[in-house]
Formats: sequence, C-alpha cells, structure tokens
Amino acid sequence: RAAMSTWVAVLAGTAPEQIHLALGMTEDTMSVAWVTQDDTPGNVEFGEAETGKLSSVEVGDSRAFTLDANRTWYTHMAIMKDLQPNTKYSYRVGGKGGYSQVYNFTNRRQGAPYRHVIFGDMGSACAFSICEACTGDSEICNATTCAGKKNGLILEAEEADIMTHVGDFGYDLDSNGGTTGDNFMRNIEQLAAKVPYMVSHGNHEDTHEKLAHYIERFRSQPSNAEPPLFNSKNGKTTNSLYFSWDYGLVHYVSMSTELWSLVGD
Repeated sequence: RAAMSTWVAVLAGTAPEQIHLALGMTEDTMSVAWVTQDDTPGNVEFGEAETGKLSSVEVGDSRAFTLDANRTWYTHMAIMKDLQPNTKYSYRVGGKGGYSQVYNFTNRRQGAPYRHVIFGDMGSACAFSICEACTGDSEICNATTCAGKKNGLILEAEEADIMTHVGDFGYDLDSNGGTTGDNFMRNIEQLAAKVPYMVSHGNHEDTHEKLAHYIERFRSQPSNAEPPLFNSKNGKTTNSLYFSWDYGLVHYVSMSTELWSLVGD
C-alpha cells in the first residue's frame, strides 16, 4: 500500500457520502445507508421520479464507529417505505450537514428476464471491473474517475436489477486506518446508489477490526438471521453473516464460513 500514489482526505466534511442501497425486508421497502463525521441521524427524502418531487421523508439513525485510530465516524441508515413495484424513484440523503445529489432507482422491476450482476474480490485499487480508468496505482476510482467511460460495472448498473458482491471488499476495509474502506465505498457509490447492492461475507473480512468494518458498513442488509444481532468489536448491530433474500425467481442464501475458522466473536 505504501506505493499508492493517490489518496482522498478522510470524511473531510459532514455531507453524506458512501451511499448504497439494499433491498428491504419487504418488497415495498428499500434501505439506504451512508457515512458522515456528524452524529446527527439525518433522513432520506424520496418520491416517484415522474413527479419531480421528493415528497416523502423517513428519518435515519446514527451509529458511531470508534475502532479506527484518531477518528470517529458515523454510519446512518433509513428505510424508504410504501414503494410501488416497477416504479422509478428519486431520492437524496442528508441532514444539517448537507444533502447528497439526487439518485434514482427502480423498485422491483416487473417482467423477465431479470438482470442479476454477481461479482467478488474487488479492491479499492485494481478495481478494473468498475471502469477502464481504474488502476493499480490508486485507491480512487469514483464517479469522477469513471466519468465518460462506457465499459465495466458502471455500464451494467444502468440495466441491472440487483448487484451482489460475494465477499472480499477493499483489500481491506480496515487498512490504512480505515481510509481504504472509505475509498472503496466511495468508488462503489456510483453503482450502489442506483441498484440494490447486496453483500456476503468473505475471508478478507476475517479479523476483529475487518469484521467490524464489514458489519457496520453493511448493517442495512435485510437480515433475517437468528439471532438478529451480531456482536463485533464495535458493538452489536445487524447480523449479516448469514441471511437470505428473494429477487425474481432466485432465492439467495448468504452464509459465512469464517465463523467456524478465522473469526472470533
């Protein structure tokens, strides 16, 4: 990592960043998560895109992450409710520190074939599958980097119904005091703010610190696990180490094998 030539200031302001969607527990809900330096819970404003209005508001929560050296940052999540199937929505997230740009997503598009995009093992650097501008020399491959590019996951996100990342994030989420995780989540926002971004635990999320980053950053997943909470080094939150969900004709099961080998709880 010492050879990396480009870095981003970590959470330089209180505006929301690292925005990502996930399917809700029911087909008429969608969760959205984001990160700030500010512990104010914030909210999501949303509405049907064709109206041009963000007429609905749901209040989000706020949860501190305290394991990185010399900083505390906050994850937030909110749930958009009463969504209609096959309907395009616009939304933004934020609060007193400012709001994000407006993003769009389609809730539960109707009509086969459905487009499921599945991938894994993606670093902050060497994320070549996001777009052709990503390199091995920088951890930054965000929307600015990929602007005007036509290949990779940025193209798939325009047509995908769902994306599933099957483990191994950032390499690693806790590296460089957590800034590698920040860069990874910024990179993935250009996909995950538009399409439900579902995740599964991988062997790179295998130490107390890495596991805590994974659990906290993706606590918006629609977990139906028992017990519903998992106790990481940062505290108890959503148990996303084993859960399942449905989309179209597919029943997905996410199951971590690390619980029986590398992860200590």
